[in-house]
Amino acid sequence: MLKKFILAFLVLSSAFVLADSKVKDEDIFTPNQTSASLLVNYAEKLRQQAKPENIAEAEKKYLLIYDIYIKARSYALLNKVFFWLSLVFGLAVLLWPSFSIIFKTNTSKWEWIKSATVQTTVTGLAALMFAFYSQYKDKQTYAETLMRYAIYSEVSVSELSIKVSEELAKIDRGFSFNSILTEKKHE
Repeated sequence: MLKKFILAFLVLSSAFVLADSKVKDEDIFTPNQTSASLLVNYAEKLRQQAKPENIAEAEKKYLLIYDIYIKARSYALLNKVFFWLSLVFGLAVLLWPSFSIIFKTNTSKWEWIKSATVQTTVTGLAALMFAFYSQYKDKQTYAETLMRYAIYSEVSVSELSIKVSEELAKIDRGFSFNSILTEKKHE
């Protein structure tokens, strides 16, 4: 049962991300896409409409935005996976006390349900899934914000690429407990 649920979830999540990346028709303004997908499609449209003397700069800018899009899309997929996992584990934590009552007649088979160790483990897993969801949601939002900055910026692509590279390095760092500790020291 659980294997079928996980398989169905992964198939649906993959289909959503695949469908999101294939929005390439004339009307880029459709609601069934992420902000990153909208922004990369808009950047492609700007590249296609660039004047011949600006085409090299437009292509470099599109490349820069597409590079960020790859990260935003990856984080969107991870965000969705951990959202659903955190939801499942959150419901398990919520419903766990009821399991011992439901399986009361089968205590010999389901004795482990009453175990504090198992309940603590499920709670810990729920917290971990929420932490990963929050982490990847923040990274997706950060990447999309960086895409907006790149699209609306009037700065040359060479200058813009330096700023984007610095920001992408920040995104790639992973969990940053140091910045959390530094913020608390300043308060």
